[in-house]
Amino acid sequence: MKTTENFGVKVFNKEKMKEKLPYPIYLKWKDAQRVEKDLDKESADAIAHAMKDWAIANGATHFAHWFQPLNGHTAKKYVAFLDRTVDGDPIERFSGKELIKGEPDASSFPSGGMRSTFEARGYTYWDLTANSFIIGNVLYIPTIFMSYYGEKLDKRGPLLDSCNILSDVGRDIVNLFSDTHAYRMRVKVGLEQEFFLVDKKLYDKRSDLINIGRTLVGAPSPKGQEFEDRYFGQIPKRVEEFYKDVDKRLWELGIYSKTEHNENAPLQFELASIFENANVAIDDNLLCMNILKEEALKHGMVCLLHEKPFDGVNGSGKHNNYSITTNYGLNCFEPGEDPYNNNVFLLFTAAIIKVCHKYQTLLRLCSSSPSNDYRLGGLEAPPAIISVFLGSDLEDLFNAIRDDEEYSNDSKSKFRAYSLKDIPLDTSDRNRTSAMSFTGNKFEFRMLGSSKNASDINICLNTAMAEVLGEMKDILMPYKDDKINLRKKVLEIVKDVMKKHGDIVYSGDNYSKEWKEEAIKRGLKNHKNYLEALLDAKNLDLKKIFIDSNIFTSNELRALYEISCKEIINYNLLEVKTLLSMLTKDICQSLQSELRDIEEILKFTENKELKKIYDTINNCLSDLYNKYFDLKLSYEHAVKIENLEDKAKFTQNDLHEKVLDIREVSDKVEVLISRKNLNLPTYEDMFNSLD
Repeated sequence: MKTTENFGVKVFNKEKMKEKLPYPIYLKWKDAQRVEKDLDKESADAIAHAMKDWAIANGATHFAHWFQPLNGHTAKKYVAFLDRTVDGDPIERFSGKELIKGEPDASSFPSGGMRSTFEARGYTYWDLTANSFIIGNVLYIPTIFMSYYGEKLDKRGPLLDSCNILSDVGRDIVNLFSDTHAYRMRVKVGLEQEFFLVDKKLYDKRSDLINIGRTLVGAPSPKGQEFEDRYFGQIPKRVEEFYKDVDKRLWELGIYSKTEHNENAPLQFELASIFENANVAIDDNLLCMNILKEEALKHGMVCLLHEKPFDGVNGSGKHNNYSITTNYGLNCFEPGEDPYNNNVFLLFTAAIIKVCHKYQTLLRLCSSSPSNDYRLGGLEAPPAIISVFLGSDLEDLFNAIRDDEEYSNDSKSKFRAYSLKDIPLDTSDRNRTSAMSFTGNKFEFRMLGSSKNASDINICLNTAMAEVLGEMKDILMPYKDDKINLRKKVLEIVKDVMKKHGDIVYSGDNYSKEWKEEAIKRGLKNHKNYLEALLDAKNLDLKKIFIDSNIFTSNELRALYEISCKEIINYNLLEVKTLLSMLTKDICQSLQSELRDIEEILKFTENKELKKIYDTINNCLSDLYNKYFDLKLSYEHAVKIENLEDKAKFTQNDLHEKVLDIREVSDKVEVLISRKNLNLPTYEDMFNSLD
């Protein structure tokens, strides 16, 4: 069967709407989707009826409002289509009211104190710009989620709002320069999902992987990634079969899963999808993450989405490729053949530069998590310092505008390919060390963690872009009928941005020590962890940007701050509890077993070198027990801290450091323990488990 024949069979998309609905109802849905009109009850009932009949014909027995609470995961409640008539007979029923609005019990979802436990009522509302779909026997309906009093309790609502405000201001700017009138802008996102796969039998023997998704201890494998022989290399047969099943499920859901390959680290892989509207792309990615985990289990593997499951090798990100287009297809980040005279490109690219410089802390915060801290700032993509890479040609162009110099592109625009005609060069190379890199017609944001919901970073980017473009619009609008002065104002805006915010543009090696020193000179932020960025965001009072644009209220932002603090606390406390258990049940037991074996040998022979090993293991055992009791006391103290911010600081700065100290001792002594006495699968065991 051709891929296209089965593509989208389990998704109720625009094509199925057009096929199943009376044409006047379809047109009303399209108008409502464009936020031009409300959807009336009769139209909602007609859509619900068509959706139900289609779903039942495809094996569905239930429906569920599918939403994204503030923990960043997905949630739903199954409701059967089965009902009964007034005569008591069974009937399958689904109304427009049920389609548009649901009422899940919301008391256990994180709300940051916005609701008391007894105020459990929450409401879900259909996002009619997203596709409903079938998984198993359930019709999933993408929805936003809010409280009884209207507070936003999810990620989708703010994302849609941020897309809309960016659309309004972006449209007005584009229409100043285009003969083709735009009535809407779309934020397009393409997400590259990195992940690790590990053999389930080995996974089941490590409580750190089970509880946290990362190894708390583990000496380096003799062979890691130093040979650089895995990237784009031969995919293990077991993983090939896994990919086939993943693709089948994604394609049935209308998800354009496009590329798959080995990543650089052992056991690390990547899957990327084609660009979609931001909310659809994020839906697709959340579904992809769940499907990766489900299909891995069917193949005797476990999918790890933690950013840094293994120490000493690369971690996983979720690269967020970001672009903005008009309803007629103009990409605002497409430089074209003459970028210097492309006013839209100059303005939107200048806006990205200003956003990245002005809101460095927000970008760091919205892309990260306690788990992503283990990845950011290491010698892998990307560092914790925000920078923008434009490529040499475009950097020269923007610098020329800044310095009032004449710009000319003298670089060769073509290269000669073997046995082919001349092929145009891209306008930039790809700097894998940069946090925000221009890659031809989009910006690739590389800081986002692999386990993160991509809504946060796109809400931040959209809102900040809308603010900056709004400032540009205010400058440009008085000259809308004066093309000569309008062009002058464009160059003045770009010049001003580059003079005030151009320090964020950097084309060198972002991993280097020199860049860290240079970044300090430029006044750029270097938040070493998630908590540091969170506290800085609070101290800088960065909430104004969201309040002024009605993305969040002050109360909602305070709630998000509390939820972030609790996330840091809960993550670090779980790591501590897991490590305390592993110390007594696994690590120290291995050392004791090794000591007993060595003692037996030393009864019969004198061996100074063996005695040294014995003493080293014994000393490490004593050290680990001392650290165990110290960590246990610190944990008990942390639990008693009442102030949320103080608790977050203590778990991050005290407990976290003690966890790392224990790892250092454990990893040092692990290499002295025989395979017979090791209770935990080693890195070597796991790294070679799929080949």
